[in-house]
Amino acid sequence: MKFKDIHFLLMVIVVVGFLVVLSLTGRMRFLTPTPPHLQASSDEACFSCHDDGKEFPMTKDHPLRKKHCRQCHRLKGS
Repeated sequence: MKFKDIHFLLMVIVVVGFLVVLSLTGRMRFLTPTPPHLQASSDEACFSCHDDGKEFPMTKDHPLRKKHCRQCHRLKGS
């Protein structure tokens, strides 16, 4: 095998290993099974309670403010 082939294989192994570690260490964020969560079908529904000045506002350091709530937050079993 040439040096370039070995280098390529090593890089593939490193990247795949990194992705496996990330997938195993991610924390699942489940929504509580309350009626508002069960009925929410859009981000706008989430922000009716979780926007600034509402009853349960998001923290200022929340990673994805204002979009794609269900990308991370899911109902258990879905």
